[in-house]
Amino acid sequence: MKVDSKGRIHLPREVSEEVGDVVILEKTDQGFVLKPGELADFLKEIKEVITSEPSRTGKPENWLPSRMKTI
Repeated sequence: MKVDSKGRIHLPREVSEEVGDVVILEKTDQGFVLKPGELADFLKEIKEVITSEPSRTGKPENWLPSRMKTI
């Protein structure tokens, strides 16, 4: 394999056709492993985070405005 000046790895055509367009490069004790990956729907994940209820860690404290200004 060859790495170009922009840091891209050029795979042989047979390997590229087998793993697809998205790959995962994983480091192991013996070297690196190239695995097929899948595209993530980032907009869907962002919408889920935005619309989900926040996790609460305790009872909210009602601070005075003077204390809030010092934060």
